[in-house]
Amino acid sequence: MILLLLTTVLALAAAYFYRFWNVREKRQVELRKIVERKRAERAESVKFAKQSAEKLDVETRNWIASLEYSELKEGLQSGTISCIDAVRTYYFKAIQANEKTNSVCMFVKEAEQWAMEWDEKAKDPEFKKPPMFGLPMSLKECVPLQGYDQTRGFVQDTFHPTETDAVLVQQLKKLGAIPYVQTNVPQSLLSYNCSNPVFGTTNHPMDKSRTSGGSSGGESALISADGSILGIGGDVGGSIRIPCAYTGTTGIKPSHLRFSHRGVCGSVPGRPLINSNDGPMSTRVETNVDFLRTVWADTWITEQDPYVPPVTWNEEAYKSDKKLKIGYYTDDGWFTPTPVCQRAVMEAKQILEDAGHTLVPFRPPRVPEVLIMFLRAVCVDAGKFLSNKLMNDIIDPLLYTQVVLWMVPVRVQRFLASFIRVFFPRLGNLMNAMTLSTVELRNTYADIEAYRSEMAALMIDQKIDALLCPVTVTPALPHVAPSKLFAGTSYTGIFNLLDYAAGSVNVTHVTKQDELDLESDYEASDPWYALAKNSSRGTIGFPIGVQVATPPYREETCLRIMREIEFGVTGK
Repeated sequence: MILLLLTTVLALAAAYFYRFWNVREKRQVELRKIVERKRAERAESVKFAKQSAEKLDVETRNWIASLEYSELKEGLQSGTISCIDAVRTYYFKAIQANEKTNSVCMFVKEAEQWAMEWDEKAKDPEFKKPPMFGLPMSLKECVPLQGYDQTRGFVQDTFHPTETDAVLVQQLKKLGAIPYVQTNVPQSLLSYNCSNPVFGTTNHPMDKSRTSGGSSGGESALISADGSILGIGGDVGGSIRIPCAYTGTTGIKPSHLRFSHRGVCGSVPGRPLINSNDGPMSTRVETNVDFLRTVWADTWITEQDPYVPPVTWNEEAYKSDKKLKIGYYTDDGWFTPTPVCQRAVMEAKQILEDAGHTLVPFRPPRVPEVLIMFLRAVCVDAGKFLSNKLMNDIIDPLLYTQVVLWMVPVRVQRFLASFIRVFFPRLGNLMNAMTLSTVELRNTYADIEAYRSEMAALMIDQKIDALLCPVTVTPALPHVAPSKLFAGTSYTGIFNLLDYAAGSVNVTHVTKQDELDLESDYEASDPWYALAKNSSRGTIGFPIGVQVATPPYREETCLRIMREIEFGVTGK
């Protein structure tokens, strides 16, 4: 009887999985056809951009292409450069960068029309040019742009173009900027590699075997490869800062309170405390400053979205010569960075001390607990939304390790954690991150609010104005590594949990001595450290950034410190 019952159960299970697999395989065939259509559409957009770029004579194009941001902006304002010539130049530059990095999702065909319309308006002597008149700008693919998809790397979300621009895009168009290209993201946005089944894998400009970071990896690759002069990324756990650190570019994640989120689709909807925010990315801090100075010049954003406080740009804070007290750390007590990432912080510390600031040792409390809070609040429902999306999609192979975490039932994860903790304590710790219940999630929200209060008290009591620390634990990783090394995001994720402003600025490059120090001084004491060490080999010459963070509404101070570090490194 027992044998018969067992046989029946096994037969029913086999029938269920056969049906499930059969349905999924049919769906996969449908999805692959959709990918073919979408890639054909992208090829057409590349063809259009190429034809448009070829209408501009080479001499003019090369001249515009050589200009710095401030020079391009001045030329557009003075009329020595037309909007259409600027757009066609950046079509060309983005095509070249894309051939090297696969960073482009779609070229924006309407950019040509928008440029011509601005040029026509400029013929009127009474016309007053807006401050970003004619500036070509790149956009991360998940930034809502009317008439274009925001797939977030999901095949199922292709051919569903958004009906309205994001508030930020509306403002950019009002200010005269011209979105001309969308850039690639990882599937789900919750990864710091940059690959999806729709548009493929974006690679680092210096090495095709390595990632440009994520989730704003398309932006960082395009900017680093000289295909964009200014772009918009998004950041929920390091998605602007890690790509910038990997590619030697610079960007800032403002507090989510200073930009509108109306109509913006996040990686996981219904996430109240861990908020993504858009932010500028470029090769120079001053370019990001000019962008934020412009969009925060008035309360226009607040007028479109009453949930955004009417906080405008604080030029006095940015230009202040007041000496600051800055806390710094090279190790957060959870994941020790490789030697070069620690060296970068110490070099930035010296630059700031030479500028007259006071640098004091600081370590944020309870980072292992913070990482559990962060992961639980980011996924909200223990990964159910993401697993449902992924099971109805083609899963990108580079996401497999993370998908397993979302697929395994939480109770099974907790059971396995007690055994894994014996030989791999850190992984065992994180296997308790996914929530079991709404009660547990509510407690986590309370813990996050308490941690924010604790950090505020620490900063106030110690009179600390800002923090300086690594961006992440390694130089740019091979494509397969980020999903296996998600624990390395503790340095960035903490500032999303705190909702601080945080930016990345390049300080140094990996040297031969750094590689020697990696071999002699960096102990591979568990699988994560072994992966970090192995993945950091062969990165001589790769850029290394540092992170600056400040409390909300003090983005200008964050940018001031970033600019001082940049000046100390470059002398300009």
